[in-house]
Amino acid sequence: MKKIIITLLFIIITLNTEAQSSVFNVVDSLLLKGNYQKALVLLENETPKTTQVFDKIATINQTVGNYNKAIHYFEKALKIENSEEIKVKLGVAYNSAGLSSKSILIYEEIIKKDTSNLLVANSLGKLYLAKSKVKEAVQIFRFLNKNDSLNPNYPYQIAQCLAKQNKKLAMKQSYLKSYNLDTLHIKSIYELAKFFKELKYKDSTLLFIDKGLKIDSINLNFLQLKANVLYFLKNYKGAIEYLTKLDSLNFKSVNTYEMFGMCYFNLKEFDLAEHNFKRALKLEPNNSKISYRLGTLYYEKKEFKLAQLYIIQSIMYGRGDLDKQFLLAGVMAKEEFNLKVAINYFRDAVKYNRDNVNALFQLAFASDSYFKDKKIALKHYKDFVIRFEGKNKKLTDYANSRIKQIRKEYFMKGEIVE
Repeated sequence: MKKIIITLLFIIITLNTEAQSSVFNVVDSLLLKGNYQKALVLLENETPKTTQVFDKIATINQTVGNYNKAIHYFEKALKIENSEEIKVKLGVAYNSAGLSSKSILIYEEIIKKDTSNLLVANSLGKLYLAKSKVKEAVQIFRFLNKNDSLNPNYPYQIAQCLAKQNKKLAMKQSYLKSYNLDTLHIKSIYELAKFFKELKYKDSTLLFIDKGLKIDSINLNFLQLKANVLYFLKNYKGAIEYLTKLDSLNFKSVNTYEMFGMCYFNLKEFDLAEHNFKRALKLEPNNSKISYRLGTLYYEKKEFKLAQLYIIQSIMYGRGDLDKQFLLAGVMAKEEFNLKVAINYFRDAVKYNRDNVNALFQLAFASDSYFKDKKIALKHYKDFVIRFEGKNKKLTDYANSRIKQIRKEYFMKGEIVE
């Protein structure tokens, strides 16, 4: 009798397993066609609810982005079977749902029991880094690098940790190690290009940029970097070539359009400069810097009304340094013989930036032209010479000349001024 019962149980289990396998086959065929909802309904109606059923339901929910449901069903699966594989999946689901702290706890638990799981260790290291647990992240990635010394990703991740610790030399060496392990490791190539750019090592910067573009000719990061480097080398036509490539990829950015405009501005192609500045302003209408660029452009084109309009707009939206805007507004007011207004603008320019050579000189010069009391201009000329003597010989010579003349004029009137 006992043998009959055992045999019957075996038959029932076998039939259930075969039935469930049949259900999984149907589910898989539905998933191939993208019928996720039908697959879920089929699984949710399936009995008994095994680990495999809950795992499958959770995995489908994870795939369609329903992370909280995925977490719920992975947890149900774990109550039936303490599976490391399902724990890993639960960790991924937690991270996808924005619960990275819970992911870290699960991964730490797995690694404590199984140090051979390098994939989990790598995920844990990345989460540590994202949470700015740099020491823990470095420890994980050094462990991974020791166990898999030919993987370029690990020295790259170590370099990312070193960057957060501001250890730039060690960071560079780690990026180079990654690159030497895999000369196609584009992330390391990009970081090396940025590193050498920051150091202003032109040849090394361009070398790594070009390596990156050889691997991926339409990589937005490298195209932007190449345009930027060429712009600051004053190779405006070269910069335009790469900016045009970015534009053809429908890459839209205020900074990119601004650089486009500045390249054309420096090449005296004012219509194209205007077009690109306006594209930038369309993306960010209250951008003070772009309004200033347009004001400067219209000033060069001698369209003074438009220049004034954009300079006032720039001042209105500006925050922080506005000395250039006030300086140009003052210059335009001076050219219209409105010296009183010009002086006020020059004062504001100096207030925002006391190191602006031209602003302080223009304040002195305009005061000299406007006020009968030359002591006002004398004070500004003296301030200019004290602060900027030697920085601009022509302006310094003029200021010294006027100081002598003003003192002489007052001396002739019987007054000594210092």
